[in-house]
Amino acid sequence: MGRGRRGGPKRGNYKNHGSRGNKSTRGGGNFKNKRKFNQDRDGKKDDTSESKRQKLQKEKEAVPIIEEESSSSESEEEVKPYTQLLSMFKSSSRAQQVLTSDEEQSDDEEEAEDMNDQSNEDDIGSEEEDSAQEDEEVGEEESGSSVGVAEEIDEENSIHEDLEVESEEEEHSGDEEEETLSTDPFHLHFDREINENLLEVLTSSKPYETQELKWKALERMVVHLPTKPEKHTSQPKPTLLGETIESYVIPGSLPVLKNGIPLSEYGVKLQLCSNLDTRPLSDNKQTAEELLSPLQHELFTLANEYRDVYYPEMNHLNNDEIRTVYCLHSLNHVMKSRDKVLLHNAKLKKAKENGVATDEIEYRDQGLVRPRVLIIAPLRISAVKIVEKLATLLLPVKGQIINKDRFYKEFGEEKDDEGKAETKKSYKPEDFEAVFTGNTDDSFRIGISVAKRTLKLYAGFYKADILIASPLGARTLLAEDFDFLCSIEVLVIDQTDVLYMQNWDHVLHIFQHLHLQPREQHDTDLGRVRLWALNGYSAHYRQNLIFSSVALPEAAALFSRRGTNFAGKVRIENAVTASSTTVCRVLVQLPQAFHRFPTPTAAQSADDRYHFFTKKILPQYRDQIMSNTLIYIPSYYDYVRLRNHLHKEDYNFGQACEYTPDGKLAQVRNRFFLGKKRLLLYTERLHFYRRLTMKGIHHIIFYQLPTYPNFYPELCNLLQDAFQNPKYRGDGSQTCTVLYSTFDAPRLAGIVGSQRAAEMLTSDRPVHLFVSGGS
Repeated sequence: MGRGRRGGPKRGNYKNHGSRGNKSTRGGGNFKNKRKFNQDRDGKKDDTSESKRQKLQKEKEAVPIIEEESSSSESEEEVKPYTQLLSMFKSSSRAQQVLTSDEEQSDDEEEAEDMNDQSNEDDIGSEEEDSAQEDEEVGEEESGSSVGVAEEIDEENSIHEDLEVESEEEEHSGDEEEETLSTDPFHLHFDREINENLLEVLTSSKPYETQELKWKALERMVVHLPTKPEKHTSQPKPTLLGETIESYVIPGSLPVLKNGIPLSEYGVKLQLCSNLDTRPLSDNKQTAEELLSPLQHELFTLANEYRDVYYPEMNHLNNDEIRTVYCLHSLNHVMKSRDKVLLHNAKLKKAKENGVATDEIEYRDQGLVRPRVLIIAPLRISAVKIVEKLATLLLPVKGQIINKDRFYKEFGEEKDDEGKAETKKSYKPEDFEAVFTGNTDDSFRIGISVAKRTLKLYAGFYKADILIASPLGARTLLAEDFDFLCSIEVLVIDQTDVLYMQNWDHVLHIFQHLHLQPREQHDTDLGRVRLWALNGYSAHYRQNLIFSSVALPEAAALFSRRGTNFAGKVRIENAVTASSTTVCRVLVQLPQAFHRFPTPTAAQSADDRYHFFTKKILPQYRDQIMSNTLIYIPSYYDYVRLRNHLHKEDYNFGQACEYTPDGKLAQVRNRFFLGKKRLLLYTERLHFYRRLTMKGIHHIIFYQLPTYPNFYPELCNLLQDAFQNPKYRGDGSQTCTVLYSTFDAPRLAGIVGSQRAAEMLTSDRPVHLFVSGGS
């Protein structure tokens, strides 16, 4: 709704009449004369405002007020899972709203004060001070009518007149908004209820049908659409007051790529379109293809329709494009939700002023708590990039980021790291530098509240619109409270492959706490909560956007099992061509033997791999000829298992994992290079976080194929003569052994190609030999 703002034009005119704005009366004059002057001026304003009110009252009386019966009794019958929740807070007043007009007004006053005095931004940090300041401002507004000072009375009158003008503008924009309800994906997705037939389909064992589609940038897409349910025979539910849309949601259909349409016609807010268009004197009529790259256009088309998307082809070259897409979609979703709440607040206030009983007016526009968007990122530097992208898309030239200095102090790169970055040699791969440049702390969480011209960082989790957290940072908080996850409508998982390297169990733990019944009310007006949220159907409305650099079976399982979106799901699944395989990047002349071992199930593959390796592969490396052998192990559990076995069999070996201290790691690397350690256990996580150049490798064994296909040629190329012990240089006796099963198909395809991987998995021969390189 409209709000009065300090520092507006009306306040400026008032300052010219006040004691501080008029130079002729500064420091002198009679206070009584000033008070009399202000009272005369107040009387004129009261007459003017009274005539405006009478004129508006006549217009409102001319329009007949349509009254409908309240559907509260019907909604109470439908809210079966949350009957206890409703009864707990039945006595709560409807005046308590998640986002009331008074709170918005106090927020704007706080933002205006921060803009006038930017030196106090660091002092706004703690949530306790923010809440106390907001309560103090609200208290000042409520007691403003009883204050006898003429300046405060005149300021209240000017704010009241501003509210009237802006409320009329919002009502007009609200009418335009209601006209677009039938085309806006936001309203089509969240303003309708889900029928029982569709609900049965989504909760069945096979809720989706798959179809294939091919676009230019995304190429091959596997589209999962809800199985078509039978037509429902139940009577349609009565629509809410002021709503003319249909009652039930429409299941997802095949996506259609639109061309030649302005981005604003996709339902994107004009403010976001104008900030995305960096051209001077822009008219906001640029098409989506002109503002976005082909990849961004196709991804945003899918995300804007609230479909679940799994894109496993992210890399350090296109990650900024992908970040722009999900930040644009998240901001658009939050701004539409916020505008809808403010519009309904204005209508309720206007109806109350006109004497209409607000108990018969029902607006369902909120969730059980305020946070709507959750972005899971692995590192603090990732959070910095996300916040900077949000600020670029949201804020105009005069926009403001509250607590900006505190954010960069805690999330920015430390001074010691900056000094190291200047002195270190640039020998790491580009993908490593793209991930680990900056603050690499993996424990953080931050709440962000969004206003029209302000981005407030460090907002309380129950006053925030967007939450950015790492899996570890979120899990440490979930042990105490999980209510902030009960109304997440858009869930973004960025850099899923990095999260997999950290601890995948933390990600699963977050999914287990989504949409649980809240333990407290958190100042929520249950009369404004959507019925499908009260019924416990929020999981069917939540959108999951998962982006990864590699195809992970764990991420694919999370995408298929933890998402039941009625709008459908899209998984990008492209074949790896022979020209893009990583086995072709092996430069050294090296025979590579791929051994396939049989295993019936994925759960049993770890045991079968261990028995196959210890009985058929490892005994060959007891000979003195097979010295300086590196065993690459992706799983830490397999690493511990093999370490115990080698201890038991009295093998001469060293061990290097992510938990090995630097001093001991340097010692074991030196002994391995000199041949004092015949075997070396080397974990994938150590290579991921350090990218060490292991010297002295004469034979290499991949206990399991690497998660990242580019790790395979990196390690194989360490067998060149430049990295060898002098006594092994030029003998050409290096070997490479790889173990794989049918459940390693995605990893195998990334290394040898999809077509060749299919042949190796279905062939009768268990061993396949590759010879590459040559000098």
